[in-house]
Amino acid sequence: MSATVLAGPVPARVGPTWPRVLAADVRRLATVRSTWWFAASLVLFTVGLGSFPALGVAAGALEGTPEDVGPLGGSLSGITVAQLLVAAFAVLSVTAEYASGAVTSTLTAVPRRTTTVLARAGVVTAGVLAVSLAVLAGTFAVAQALLASGGVQLPVAPGVVRALAGAGAHLGLAATIAVALGWLLRSTAGALAVFVGIFHVLPVIGVVLPAAVARQVLPWLPGNAAGALMAPEPVPDMPPAWAALAALAGYALAALTLAVVAVRRRDV
Repeated sequence: MSATVLAGPVPARVGPTWPRVLAADVRRLATVRSTWWFAASLVLFTVGLGSFPALGVAAGALEGTPEDVGPLGGSLSGITVAQLLVAAFAVLSVTAEYASGAVTSTLTAVPRRTTTVLARAGVVTAGVLAVSLAVLAGTFAVAQALLASGGVQLPVAPGVVRALAGAGAHLGLAATIAVALGWLLRSTAGALAVFVGIFHVLPVIGVVLPAAVARQVLPWLPGNAAGALMAPEPVPDMPPAWAALAALAGYALAALTLAVVAVRRRDV
């Protein structure tokens, strides 16, 4: 007696595929109130601080020549605050789950730790990059309008576009690094402290390094590379924008690699 095999449609693949994990992370971040508080704070501080110099020119309180205001019109004045807001948001996107215990459900639903870490980093980075580019472009437009009301015409030079795009890329990569630190340390305070140390304290080592060594090392530190990336014109003794972008991307990749290794070995 022969067995009869009934052919039928191949069942659809089930489980935590990449699109499903990414979509779940997008939904999770979109439904958390802290995401919207972050976006509102980023707009408020970036636009407010970035337009303040131009407002001073419009009010007659500051000198109003193109040389005084610079090619960006002071529109990146709030970038440090924006960076810290981005870091806090990115770190909390991970550490909040550890604090609440929800990370257990996340890791159970997505057993592949690499997928979990990279998906979270991808969603947060893409969201920060998109919002940052829009906010920075809007800040520059506001600064232009204020300067024009004060009689200062600020042309949009190629270096200006590159600097604004570089500022957005810097915030996106800073978010990647902060997400990785969140996975590595599982502590909001600890991850933020390390982030601030990497970007703002580490350059201080230049005062203890020999001058010849400092000239070779300091330009490539994350904070200094970010500064070079956001400069509208080449900065002496600093890497060009493309090299600074590559350096920041390398730091982000290294941080994510460490995070993946740590989560795979520790969170089993």
